[in-house]
Amino acid sequence: MATDGTERKPLTHIPASEFGRELLRAEFTQRPNYANCNCGSYGHVPQRIIQAQNEFVKERELDPDNWYRFPEGEESKYFRAVRRLSEFLGTDKNNLVMVENVSTGVTTVLRSIKFAAGDKILINSHTFTAVEYSVEHLVKNTPGIEMVSFELQLPINKQVDLIDQFKRAIEGNPGIRVVVLDHITSSSAILTPVKPIIDWCHERDILVVLDGAHAAGQLPINLEEIGADYYLGNLHKWLFAPRGCSFIYVQPKHHDWTYPLVVAHNHFKDTLADRFLPSATRDNTPYLVVPECIDFHNSLGGLSVIYERNQALVTAAQEMLAAAWGTEVYPVTADCRAPFMGLVRIPKILEENLPVDLHSADLLMKALCDKGAFVVFSPSDGGMWARIAAHVWNSMEDYHMVRDLVLEMTQEVAAIKKINLSVEH
Repeated sequence: MATDGTERKPLTHIPASEFGRELLRAEFTQRPNYANCNCGSYGHVPQRIIQAQNEFVKERELDPDNWYRFPEGEESKYFRAVRRLSEFLGTDKNNLVMVENVSTGVTTVLRSIKFAAGDKILINSHTFTAVEYSVEHLVKNTPGIEMVSFELQLPINKQVDLIDQFKRAIEGNPGIRVVVLDHITSSSAILTPVKPIIDWCHERDILVVLDGAHAAGQLPINLEEIGADYYLGNLHKWLFAPRGCSFIYVQPKHHDWTYPLVVAHNHFKDTLADRFLPSATRDNTPYLVVPECIDFHNSLGGLSVIYERNQALVTAAQEMLAAAWGTEVYPVTADCRAPFMGLVRIPKILEENLPVDLHSADLLMKALCDKGAFVVFSPSDGGMWARIAAHVWNSMEDYHMVRDLVLEMTQEVAAIKKINLSVEH
């Protein structure tokens, strides 16, 4: 029973033939005449998941003390969620803990690792900005350690080209202690062949922190087979979870020295799982509905069905947009492209009349959002690119809207330049 008194719809199998606008109307809510082609930032939460979350909120408010103080309250529901997630991700439940987002997870991990003078942390030019800042902050406050960033070179014509770039960066910088690696890069949607890089690093006693912010729900994941020392992942992007729902995987050999960022009542518990029990005053209900999110994912046919459909859609959309705009698809080999995301260069007139920088990207996003669609614009490799994403509620009509609205924007450069993005404090 939902908090508004309505019954949650029973969960039944939803065939791929109903993906797109039919599924959008049946399971999601969205502003009218809008094309949300950006699952890769904030996801989209199905109404049935919101209802399930609200049921937990109501149960909590009926008796907060019982909810927080005793095992039958939040604690049992939290461990239920971790168990289901561990099965989904291919690891033991004792290796997983829940955190608010990947940025929190990366900072948690970096502050748990013991560094010595002369140690270096390797990132690259496509590392997510918040992760880069976390490394930078650590380096500034830890005497003797260093951040090394290398420029990822395009085009990438085959997987080994990408692997070799990491190897050369490590070999050229003696003292690398930790490599921060993206499973899928955020702004450029590059799918990294992580397993050979991890194995190569481990042969040299280098730890690997794997940023999997875009992976869960988009890629098949078996954390034990991947073998990273630490793996951080979001569940709100591609697995339908409410925002503020992420995980840290910790290899068992690192359990003893991995601690939460915030010192609270459970901080000195013996096990990793107990140390990371959620804080009582934070809304932890996004964690608790993970089983419902996995059930919904499975009702759509599971990853094999979702993968085949979304990859075909995003590939077709990229080709259509590149042809309509007279531009190109991002220069990365097909087996290094994220299956549900892709980049297309924006029309030349926009690129020539706006600086290729983050501020211009924000202006373009605001202009497109006001017109009724959303994709991420980002500067990369000397150009400005539109990052599109495809999930089960999207259809080709969404990308036709993006195509037409961006072409309209080519006639409105002067107005775009005048958009005010400032907020009064």
